Amino acid sequence: MKLKSFFSKEKLVKLKKTGFFSIFFSTVFSKVLVFIGGTIIVRILSKSDYGIYAYVLNCISMLTIFYDFGASTAALQYLTEDEKKGQEKGKIFNYTLKITLIASLFSCGLIFFSNLFYPFKIEEAINLTRFLFLTPIISFFGSLFPIILRANLDNKKYAISQVFATLVSYLSLILLSIFFGLKGAIVSQYLYYLLVLLFSLYLSFEYLKKYKTKEKLDKSVKKEFLKFAVGSQINNTIGGLLIIVDTFVIGILISDPEIIATYKVGSAIPHALTFISSCVAIYIIPYFIKNNRNERWVKKNLKRIILYGCVGYGVLFGGIILLSKYIIKIIYGSNYLNSLPVFITLMIGLFFTSAIKVPCSNFIHSLKKVKINIIVNVISVILNAILNFIFINKFGFVGAAITTMLINIFASFFYLWFLNKVLKKEVLVSDSK
Repeated sequence: MKLKSFFSKEKLVKLKKTGFFSIFFSTVFSKVLVFIGGTIIVRILSKSDYGIYAYVLNCISMLTIFYDFGASTAALQYLTEDEKKGQEKGKIFNYTLKITLIASLFSCGLIFFSNLFYPFKIEEAINLTRFLFLTPIISFFGSLFPIILRANLDNKKYAISQVFATLVSYLSLILLSIFFGLKGAIVSQYLYYLLVLLFSLYLSFEYLKKYKTKEKLDKSVKKEFLKFAVGSQINNTIGGLLIIVDTFVIGILISDPEIIATYKVGSAIPHALTFISSCVAIYIIPYFIKNNRNERWVKKNLKRIILYGCVGYGVLFGGIILLSKYIIKIIYGSNYLNSLPVFITLMIGLFFTSAIKVPCSNFIHSLKKVKINIIVNVISVILNAILNFIFINKFGFVGAAITTMLINIFASFFYLWFLNKVLKKEVLVSDSK
């Protein structure tokens, strides 16, 4: 395959019309805002307060790890599939709303009563975490409505929603932190989620009108939907644990807000750069779902994504690693230069995640072969927990980054092996396989 043919004028025009560049540039802009906002908030809050703030958000992530029980992921799949028509999609959406409400109330309860069971290691974080107990109701629904835009391939509106969400997030965080410090940073979560919910409702309103129906979903479809949703959520939950368990374990073993702040700074840019693979995934997933019975199409396009990803990410991330010392010093200050080993280690892991793991796992998911992702994620989270305790005890907070890198490399090579061994022989949609 020639690079010139891949970037032909015809294909670039098609990408523009289908909203790829809207997603890409809005995601770039959003991540620039995240980057700027993250840099500013580090300067506004003291190192200790920033560590507590990061720890509280990590606690909330752990307590909401079951999220919406996979309802939004299943909704994207079922609302996108061509064979589902207007009224049927309305039934699916109504059922999704019910599951989301139940899931959000469950998470609210976990947060409110977290002081009874959660292993808090920083005293100040207990009440601050419980204060956020109502955020799941607002945030879960605020994340659900943009799914409608993706399902209808309205990528331009979806892009707008993402830029708005990021802008509001950091404006509210920075402004309230300036005036009220750590408490203002915590309160900003409510303001952010509420504004995102209202705006996403506004953008998706025309599609919501089409989904209006009082009829209930058939029991057989409910069962199929739930099966896919739960399988998807198991993957999402385990995947989420892989992202947040490092800070959780550091909090348990080290329990120092300044150490947590150092690790969060070292991981900030690598985590932010996941936007590149994320925006590609956001764009391609609906198309993979629509073509998930077309073996030739999915193989051809998956190979393209991995090939160009390896080249592009390799050049980009390699350059960033070479300049890492200057990047940390200029952006966060000399006070955070001890985060450099974390930064470099996570950048190496990010290459494998972006070029191989993300496209492969999303491709498999679009085929409804959720068990494969579950297997990879279960093995990954077990290894992650074991290696985190070993490496953090041996290498300090840098051990958490080493663990993350090794897990991402393992998952990437497993996916490559699986696709080469199994999917090259047969690519068929198969529920829950």
